Amino acid sequence: MAADEPITLESFEKFRDHSWVRDLVPRYKKDAILAQYAVTRVISDLRDMNKSYLDEYGRVAFNSIEGRVKTEASLFRKLYQQARESANRHGLTQGSLQRLFRGIKDLSGVRFSCPYLDEVKSTIEDLVRPRLAKLGYATSLKAAPLRDKDFLDTGNEQGYRSYHFHLQVPTVIDVYGNSQLCLCEVQARSELQHVWALKSHDLFYKPDAGWQLSDQHVLEDMRQVSNSLRAADQLLVSIRDRIRRDG
Repeated sequence: MAADEPITLESFEKFRDHSWVRDLVPRYKKDAILAQYAVTRVISDLRDMNKSYLDEYGRVAFNSIEGRVKTEASLFRKLYQQARESANRHGLTQGSLQRLFRGIKDLSGVRFSCPYLDEVKSTIEDLVRPRLAKLGYATSLKAAPLRDKDFLDTGNEQGYRSYHFHLQVPTVIDVYGNSQLCLCEVQARSELQHVWALKSHDLFYKPDAGWQLSDQHVLEDMRQVSNSLRAADQLLVSIRDRIRRDG
């Protein structure tokens, strides 16, 4: 496709083949290398933290710890969706497309689940942020796109519940030990909310097409499952508290 041809948003395939988008691929590949190092470090540090917590208290702080770097296909599909929204509102130029690309803040992502719903926020504030700060992480980011987002109680329209926050991870970039801060999005939730997220991904996520949640009956069913698990989370907290009190 000629460089001076206007970009088309008719399909992801045509968008992906445009020169404006192809020019962004080397930047993605470079960023993805750093992002993988960051994800690996966060997972390693959280696992060490979990082991220390288990040794000290006899129970774990995290039931699961996972991470990933957004694939090239996934990142550019997200960019495509954002480009379509931006074009509808403001039009789309090469400069605005590059700004949208730079605005994607979840290239690297880590998820962990906690045993009980009421432990999620306290684990973040009392354990994760202080201990990672001691390791050189930036843990309290206040810029608007990086502020914490709390979906634990109300969830989103699909029933997704989680707590999102960002870290800047000190990531070694050369043989001399020099490091660079790499942004990483963290999703924290209860064990039951994690089960819902896994099932939702299994049912609806298609690597080549992204999320396909158009059936309103299915959406309502998934919201109901999420609400039921939220009620179960509350009941489990109550049961735990009664056992601890009576014990």
